[in-house]
Amino acid sequence: MIDRPDASDIRTPRFLIMDNTPLSLLGCIEALDWLFEPGCAVTITDMVVAEATREPGEGKDQRRVTRTYVGAWLTKNRARLTILATAEGARYDREMRLWERAGKPDDLRPSWNDRGERSLLAAVQVLKQALLLGEEIIVIVDDRDARDAVRAVRADLTMMGTRTFIRWMDEDFGVRGADTAWQAIRLATDETADEGAEEDPVFVRMGP
Repeated sequence: MIDRPDASDIRTPRFLIMDNTPLSLLGCIEALDWLFEPGCAVTITDMVVAEATREPGEGKDQRRVTRTYVGAWLTKNRARLTILATAEGARYDREMRLWERAGKPDDLRPSWNDRGERSLLAAVQVLKQALLLGEEIIVIVDDRDARDAVRAVRADLTMMGTRTFIRWMDEDFGVRGADTAWQAIRLATDETADEGAEEDPVFVRMGP
């Protein structure tokens, strides 16, 4: 399944996660450790970490078991992850700290409305900076708006959805349970998980 280039074109691969869906989908089957299977460095934007660990609020999708697992995984693997700072992430962190100092009044809780769109723009800016490092950036992304934003970068990178990533784990790494993982995710998400794009490539320049 993996397409490898000539030796002269080898660069070091790095995963970049810039929307929360891959963490949520892999989290619901407790399979986030699969991100480490290929031996790539794993980078997650600060806004994805914030979304994955924040309290969603009353009336929102709770999935507390999954959220607890994802939060614990992020904490446990902090030394193995690179958290990529964005301007939107810094702004949100500052607003949350001020809210906490104020005693967490409900009417002043920082809103998440429109936060996703702004964080996508911030993530794209960070993505452009990451591409300057001479690495092969593999963006794992499911959100359709985020995929469009990645395409707009018009740079040499690889993009794949969670379903393609799982197929990769099964076909190239033989990860136990990966062959039935997507079906399990579909059941766990009430059949709402995005099937992704069939044309998703898996092209990895394996580093030395």
